[in-house]
Amino acid sequence: MKKADLLAEIALGEDSTRQFKKDIRNGESLASEMAAFANAEGGTIFIGVGDDGSVPGLEPKDVARINQLISNAASQLVRSPLAVQTENVAVRKARVVIRLMAPKGLDKPYFDK
Repeated sequence: MKKADLLAEIALGEDSTRQFKKDIRNGESLASEMAAFANAEGGTIFIGVGDDGSVPGLEPKDVARINQLISNAASQLVRSPLAVQTENVAVRKARVVIRLMAPKGLDKPYFDK
C-alpha cells in the first residue's frame, strides 16, 4: 500500500471494518479486536494512527515489538488461531504505520482469552 492510499483510507475514519490504534501494548485487547473482526466480515486495524485520525506513526523499535505482539495474539490468544496479515507503510522518515488485516473467519465463533 502506498502512503497516499493509506492516508485516503484513514480519512474515512473508524467504522465496523476499520479501527485506529496509536500504539499497542496489550496483547489481550488486540486479540479481542481480531476475534471481533473474524466473527464479523473481517477488518483492518491501523496501528500508529490516533482515534482522531492523526498519523504519528511508530518508531522502528516499536514496529518489531508490535509485530511480535500481533503474532503472539493471533496464534495464542485467539481461539481458533487466526491467520492475519500485516503491512508496514512508511508515513515519513523513520515512522511507520502497521496495517493489520484480520480476515473474516471460517471457523466461527472466535474467542479471545
